Amino acid sequence: MKLGTFATGALLLCMACSCVAPEEEREDLKVLSWNVWHRGHSEKYAGKGCRGTLDILKQSGADVITMVETYGAANQVADALGYYHRLLSDNLSIYSRYPIVETYLFPEKISTFNFGGVMIDVDGRKVRVFDTWLHYLPDATDVPVDLSEREIVEWEMSGTRDEEVKKMLETLRPYLMQADSIPVIMAGDFNTHSHLDWTDAVREMYGHGGKTVAWPVSIEMQKAGFVDSFREMNPDVAKNIGTTWRYGQGADKRNDRIDYIYYTGRGLEAVASESHNGLLGRPYTFCGREFFYASDHGFVLTTFKLK
Repeated sequence: MKLGTFATGALLLCMACSCVAPEEEREDLKVLSWNVWHRGHSEKYAGKGCRGTLDILKQSGADVITMVETYGAANQVADALGYYHRLLSDNLSIYSRYPIVETYLFPEKISTFNFGGVMIDVDGRKVRVFDTWLHYLPDATDVPVDLSEREIVEWEMSGTRDEEVKKMLETLRPYLMQADSIPVIMAGDFNTHSHLDWTDAVREMYGHGGKTVAWPVSIEMQKAGFVDSFREMNPDVAKNIGTTWRYGQGADKRNDRIDYIYYTGRGLEAVASESHNGLLGRPYTFCGREFFYASDHGFVLTTFKLK
């Protein structure tokens, strides 16, 4: 969630990793979004952190990856996967099995540290993909659930996330108007909760303190026509909150979902979506294999059908 400096040591370690992406063509488009926390690699976990992250990415079979906290490793990750890529900023990067034909940066409107995107060509079908990081304050782990629902929203809006997402959506307006011909995916670390998760059915679960909350960022995304792919595919929040961030112990422990893959446009249909959240610094079993998990965030993996 919080950002740190990516040390040169991690860059050298990533250079030592080598993965070759599978070459078979896919009818569906698999998209993975992950805040990879490379600072942890360099400072705590040495080579096994880098290896674990890259091997999870390879094992996922993702065709497109939106990455947060890249910090200097973009070329090495792309080489390891054998993918096209764009380094949008120190923070954000996008990797694609398919050719990247356009890059979108809007520094005059919103920092490239927070937002940017690409257009990919999937065997003649165009898709726009945008990578997102919203500010981590106020900290999503500190939701004051002892306050009223209105006061919780006021607490959330004391930061800048609602303003940031509105700028992003306004910037995307021309592309959203074209979304039925060129679908749009907007993914990343939004550092905030979703109104789709804080519902009446789970008000006494997940540390929600008996509250239902109209979280403004997710509402703005919905108003702009975006669909939350994970919640669409996993509508029963009580069965699957979709944790991508956890903290606390015992009665204070809360499992949060703050990383998302949103989409809009008639040319895309989500057919499956899952979240994976290993414990930082521990082995994690994914797709039948065990990997070292070196991020403080979980990742989201959504499979789309291109129509």
